[in-house]
Amino acid sequence: MDLSRYISMKKRKNTGLSHHSGGPAPTRRYLPLFASPVNQESLEALHHYDSFPSDSTNQCSTPRLYKHHGEASTIELFYDLFFVGNLAYYTAMHQHVDAQAVVAYLKLFTLMWFTWLPTTLFDVRFSADSVWNRACKAIHFGVMTGFVFAGPLFDLYDKADDIRSFRDFALVLVVSRAILTLQYSLVMWQSRKCKKAMLPLGLSVFINFLAMVLFLVARYAFPDGSLEWYKPVSLIIIAIADGLATMLVAIFWRIVSFKFTNLVERVGLLTLIIIGEGIIGMVKSVSCITKSQASNNGTEIGSVIAGVLLLYLIWMLYFDQIEHERFGTIRQQIWALLHFPLHVAILLCVEGNTSLIVWNSAVQGLKFVWTLKPMLEQGSPSLAFTSDNAFLSNFNSSMWAIDKRFKTKSWAASYNWTSDLTTISNVSSTYPFRSPSWNNAVAPIINKSFQAASVFVFQSHQETLNNMIAVMPEPGDELHAVYRIFDVAVLYFYSGAAAMLLILAVCYWFGKLHKTKYEFGEIINRTLVGFTLLVIGISTVLSDRTETGFKIAASNWIIPVVVTGFSFVIVLDNVLLTIMTVTHKSRNTFSTPNTHHSTSLADEEQQLVGRGRYEQALRSHPASRNGSPFDASRFEKGSRSRVGSRASSPYDSSRYNLYDQPRDLQEVHPALRENTISEDFAGS
Repeated sequence: MDLSRYISMKKRKNTGLSHHSGGPAPTRRYLPLFASPVNQESLEALHHYDSFPSDSTNQCSTPRLYKHHGEASTIELFYDLFFVGNLAYYTAMHQHVDAQAVVAYLKLFTLMWFTWLPTTLFDVRFSADSVWNRACKAIHFGVMTGFVFAGPLFDLYDKADDIRSFRDFALVLVVSRAILTLQYSLVMWQSRKCKKAMLPLGLSVFINFLAMVLFLVARYAFPDGSLEWYKPVSLIIIAIADGLATMLVAIFWRIVSFKFTNLVERVGLLTLIIIGEGIIGMVKSVSCITKSQASNNGTEIGSVIAGVLLLYLIWMLYFDQIEHERFGTIRQQIWALLHFPLHVAILLCVEGNTSLIVWNSAVQGLKFVWTLKPMLEQGSPSLAFTSDNAFLSNFNSSMWAIDKRFKTKSWAASYNWTSDLTTISNVSSTYPFRSPSWNNAVAPIINKSFQAASVFVFQSHQETLNNMIAVMPEPGDELHAVYRIFDVAVLYFYSGAAAMLLILAVCYWFGKLHKTKYEFGEIINRTLVGFTLLVIGISTVLSDRTETGFKIAASNWIIPVVVTGFSFVIVLDNVLLTIMTVTHKSRNTFSTPNTHHSTSLADEEQQLVGRGRYEQALRSHPASRNGSPFDASRFEKGSRSRVGSRASSPYDSSRYNLYDQPRDLQEVHPALRENTISEDFAGS
């Protein structure tokens, strides 16, 4: 049996004929044991030409040594599903009842994100389908599944054996970095013919090996006993340092950078996953409010519509600003790292949206209960009634109305108001109706029953609020505890929405080279609206929460206010884009009166200058015709600042023609037909 074909590092040539029948060869091929990510043509070019730049860290362009894929593979998307599964589970089980609980939830998300990141950074650069790659992926799937051990570590109200979970989870992280160490080691061996790739790949091996050792030390170094705060934090610090170090290696050594990879697509897909988590939560909230009450009013329906629009606007705000052709090499990596705080902000925003949809529904039920309260002012519950029988009849009818309004729980089974009726009857037999003594005796009974009914309103929305209600304090403070819980929800909802806009403004800055004044306007637009939403959120939390207070009165508008802010940003963006487009067309009209082409004279001159510089460089450096096929990039260096500034619009594709490699340059070596050098000239 010939095993060499299963471990060959070279791509097998397709003859187009079947081995048996002589007909067309089947499209499906065998899966090799190992597959090399190295681009063999580029590797041969490096060996053929001696004048290849020796300093890979400072060159504007480097050869595409590794095979890069334009889009994510199905196995990479399958790996992302494990991320969304973990996120959905822990979001549903976690109890966001106070600031400490929210911070603990974000710690868990941080560990998940920085476990996903190094795996993704390897996949987008070096992944090649093989038996080995699929086996490694299976282990990565197991690592994501192993996050089940992390749940008790970051749930403040879970009484599980935390120290055992900590050690089990640390071992899971050890396995994740161990398999990455092996994967990078294999790529390093497969790239051994390219000396310039040895140092960055060796550093990548060392980084993951060091992270593995540190996770292993953390597992055994801490003593037994209670789980102190610094134990899980140590895992977070190691994971963050691991991800940042891997990014820094790619920044300083362009030969292993993320240029021409699908990194932008992968972080975009993860953004979709996080928005999708918001959709899952929103659907649960809609199900909760329809099941909880016998009927829903227009306010509740409007809140649901606002929640759907919010998720749609988040999608537009993120994906409308991405322009792949305007990324620089280093800027792209900074832009990708900014997705961690961006994903945290989006997660807080969509989870706040989920909770506040139910909060608004509960507030409508709360207002309904308050309208039934037979007490016009404190201590005088009898003013609106002519007799004690009328009062008792009204009180009994109110209790049954509450029972009829809510479906998931029975008010009659939850609270025995018959005993209250008996007590009030005894008071009426002792004191005259409407007397001060009668009012003073009955008022506490009424307050107690309607206080219990107010808490019951929130308990009836148990599908969403059950975890929150379960950790409320002693009786008598339940309603205030619910208010404090939703203070937290309102605050992280508005904080997440504001932070999302502010981080998107920073991403806009790093994601677009050569910004126009209109694009600066879009950045300022996001910044101002972001700070405005933050101020509104803080004001809402600090406001009154009584029956006539701002929190209750404004509960209908808590989500629509954010929707309005996001809509304003998108509308103003399109207004600025329209102005920029009209201005650009107007300038082209006046600058090209004698041409039938759509490009301006400045654009044509720009292309001619770029071509002329290349030809002049060939005449001045005849050795370059027989030197490295990548040396031509040096002659274009610095031309952007002198000529590129003549382009009238960053969206005009001719702006980048200056940096396109000439056709005859591609004929120097076949490898250049697949290695686009010019895109690195767009800047770093």
